[in-house]
Order: sequence, then C-alpha cells, then structure tokens
Amino acid sequence: MKINTLLLTGILSLVISMEIVGQEEKSKKAIIDSLTYETQEGLPIAASKIYFSDSKFTISGFGESNFINHQGLVNRNSEDLELYMTNMQRFVAYAAYRPKKWLVLYAEIFAEYFADGDREAEFEFQPELFADFLLSSHFNLRAGTMQLKLGYINNNDEPIMFYSVNRPEVERLIIPSTWIDLGLMAYGKLNKHLKWTASIYQGLDPTQLNEATYIRRGRSDALRMNFNGYTFNPGLSYTGIKNTEMAVNGIHSVMTHNDNRASISLASSYVRYSPKNWSVMLLGATGQTQNAENLFAITQNAETFSSGQVLGNLVYGYYAELGYNILSLLTKTGVQKNEGNLFYRPNETKLPVFIRYERLNTHASVAPELSTKSFNQNDLTAITIGANFNPRRNIVIKANYQFRNNRAPIGLDQFEGNRLELGLGFIF
Repeated sequence: MKINTLLLTGILSLVISMEIVGQEEKSKKAIIDSLTYETQEGLPIAASKIYFSDSKFTISGFGESNFINHQGLVNRNSEDLELYMTNMQRFVAYAAYRPKKWLVLYAEIFAEYFADGDREAEFEFQPELFADFLLSSHFNLRAGTMQLKLGYINNNDEPIMFYSVNRPEVERLIIPSTWIDLGLMAYGKLNKHLKWTASIYQGLDPTQLNEATYIRRGRSDALRMNFNGYTFNPGLSYTGIKNTEMAVNGIHSVMTHNDNRASISLASSYVRYSPKNWSVMLLGATGQTQNAENLFAITQNAETFSSGQVLGNLVYGYYAELGYNILSLLTKTGVQKNEGNLFYRPNETKLPVFIRYERLNTHASVAPELSTKSFNQNDLTAITIGANFNPRRNIVIKANYQFRNNRAPIGLDQFEGNRLELGLGFIF
C-alpha cells in the first residue's frame, strides 16, 4: 500500500509539473495543454481536452489511490474483487489526435490494481479506442470502444467529479460503472440546451452474469467479439435551468446463447443541481429481466459458476446526495489567480462535506419458476458521510464513512459491516 501510494504521488507530481509547462508554453502549442474543465458528450473532463484545445495532439488522464477498512464481516458473495477490496490503484492515460477539425482519433489505457488484504489481488487492463466524426452540432458519429451513456458515473468517472472514495453503490451494483463496449454512437443537440444520444453495442455476455451484481459482470471485455446479441443505449440530457443538469438514459440488451434467449432493460435518470458552494444529486434506476429462467440455464451450463444464477425479474436503486463547501465560510478575499505552487492554489481550494443516502435491491422480485431456488442478493441501504479537500482544482483528498445495512445475509445470520474509506485522486 505504501509503495503504491508513493508511486501515485510521484506520478501526480510529474503530471502537475507537465501541466504547468503546458501553461507556460501555450504560444508554442505544447502537448500538455491546461484543462478547460469542459466536457464533450460521453466523456469526463480530462478525456475531453482535445475538443477544447488548439493543439492537434493532446495527452491527459487521471489517477486514484484508495484504502478501505472493513468494520466487521466482508461480503464476498459477488466474487467481484472491486466490490470488497481493501485497496485500489488506478491510472488512466488518454491520447487524442485531431488531424482535421471534423475528426478526432482517441486512445485510452485504463489500468487498475485491486487487493483484498493478503487474500487475493487482481490487475486489470482495459483499452479504449474510437474515431469521432464531428459532422455538425446536431449530428455526430463515434465508432469503436467507448463508455455507455448510463447513469452519471459511467461518463464522469474521474475522481474530482464525485465525492465518495468509491463510486456510489447504486452505480456499481445496479448500474455497472466503467462499462466500455464496442459499438457505434450517434449524438448531437436538438437545441442549445437539449442533447441526445443513440448507440448500439455488442451484447452482454450472459455466461458471465452474477446474480448478486445484476448485469455488472456481463459487460466483460470490450475487445471481445460477441455478436450473438446487442445492447441499444439511448439518452437525453437538458441544461436549460441555471446550474442544473437533468438526464435520462437506458439500455435494452438482448442476449442469446445456444438455444436460450433473454433480454434486460435498465432505465436511469438523474438531476444534478450545483450552485456556487452547494451540490445536490438525485439519481434513480430500475431494471427488468425477461426470461430469467433462460439466463439461469445459460449460467448453469457455463464453466464460470458451479450452479445457475438467479437474476432478479425487477431491480431498483436510487440515491440522494447533498454537499456543501464549508471552506467558503472562511475564504479570504483578494487572492490572486496565479498564487500557489504545484500542489496548492488558494483561489481553487475547497473543502466540501457531503452526505448520501442509497437504497437498492437486486431481487425486488424473482421469476416464479426460480422463486424456490436459493440465491445471493444485495438488499442494501447505505448512508455515506465524508469530506473532500481540493488543494487545487484538479487534486482531491477524500475520506468517508459508510453505514451499511444489507438485509440479505452473507452467511447463517451473518451480515456485512460498515466501511471507512480514504482516497487520493487527480486529473491532468
């Protein structure tokens, strides 16, 4: 843990230095341009740099280092290390080339390391490659591997863009965050404030589905070739109200395997209100499974599991989050924009505190044909309280405590405990 944190801190120092060099060399069109904190459709801040730069080539990225202390029993029924890890290191690098005003070629390397104490460890590597054809403000095309428009975090996964150390549980167990898949995306604006997207991707992999995490495991490897089904992903977002973003999006995924066919529909919407020192976030999601008995048969015959997986016929999740920058009550006036150093800028410093309430259930209802079978479930209520410290706009230090009440036992009258989480993140 210490070695990984020191390594991440070293990378942080390097990229901040590179950003400053980029600012000092603007007239020379340096490769490391400064961030504009604007976003392109389907991309977070650092990944959007090429779209708001005069340079033809840019590099950017982000890093995270998290530590989780489990207070009591740990729920490992999901068999998904990211959901019960004790520490995580993540580094993502973007490279983008814009040979023409209407064309962006984009590449991403997504690398992360998870560990569960000394029990198990896992390294994941995920590439993302796409070509973006910027045809007009109303209609554009993007083709390749890219993140789906679903929920909030999946397109805003850089650490300064959300408060908690780890992503909200609703956007991990109901909406699978970091869902990158191979497909074609059309997007544009209907007017100044209303944006639309419509995408088609290869299908979920039904042999990988895990009942405790709904469709999370089915997103699998973006570079695999699985055309036995498809995932349709439409979305709308509206920003016509001051300091407010509203969005609705969803998927309809059809899966086939041998002679079995099933489908899953998942819809999500959120409202995000961010006046000067406040932040309010409301998000909800609900999903339905058709032919869950066929998914049970597929997973029963797959090598991944020793028994079939019972996916919920109906699932839901929602959360409400309130944040406030308490440093605004103590901020000094007269701070100049260029004051500060590599790690600290007084005019960018913030200390938001937040509280978030979450409720989710992976098995709100079960198909009658499967109701007599035993299954692993998440029926969770979580309250997270914490604080972020931003010594400058692109760096964040996080701490939060999560009170977890999972009504589904992890063993005979055994239930999971609470969590203390600490984290460091940056973008460049």
